[in-house]
Amino acid sequence: MKPVILLTLLLATATPAHAELALLAGGWSTHLSSGDYNETHKAALVEYKNYMAGTFTNSYGRETWVAGYGGAIQRGHWRLSGHVGLMRGYERCYGAGREGDNTKVCPMAYPALTYTRYRVQPQLGLLGEAVVFIVRMRLY
Repeated sequence: MKPVILLTLLLATATPAHAELALLAGGWSTHLSSGDYNETHKAALVEYKNYMAGTFTNSYGRETWVAGYGGAIQRGHWRLSGHVGLMRGYERCYGAGREGDNTKVCPMAYPALTYTRYRVQPQLGLLGEAVVFIVRMRLY
């Protein structure tokens, strides 16, 4: 997680006052299918303007790195966002992935709904078949 902290510091010092910078941390999920999944994800992600990057522990207990680009629509205190990109940390891009030591680079799509009234913001997102709750903190 040290690269994420370094990236956060670099972006914080280089960011104009009007640019959006946020840190997403934690991550708890429930899966839409049955199975024995990790549901605590230890996420540490940085969101800067339309970019997102960071790391989390995936549903199979593997460290996963993610980078994506997206956008958001703000309506009152609600923010609907979506990011697409790549992630690395799964044995297979689709389906089960506990066996083996190899990891693949896989496509990623992450739609999310965030309540933005306060600086610390609850967010619900969907990653694969997992509904994820994460805490977003606006840093700008």
